[in-house]
Amino acid sequence: MAGEVEDPYKWKRGFSREQASDYCAISIDKVKRAIRWNELPAKRHGRDIILFREDLDAWMESWETV
Repeated sequence: MAGEVEDPYKWKRGFSREQASDYCAISIDKVKRAIRWNELPAKRHGRDIILFREDLDAWMESWETV
């Protein structure tokens, strides 16, 4: 459809904290806090922290509706 913006993360499964904050449209500090407080599952691969799309989607679904 004309005018629609392509999802830059359409085929992506693993996200960095920065990409996760962009995907969820929130600050990186909120992502870091959610990981620290065990609200958002994350995996460590060496020095990298990876967040999975399924976990991000489930986490956003748990947010309170206003």
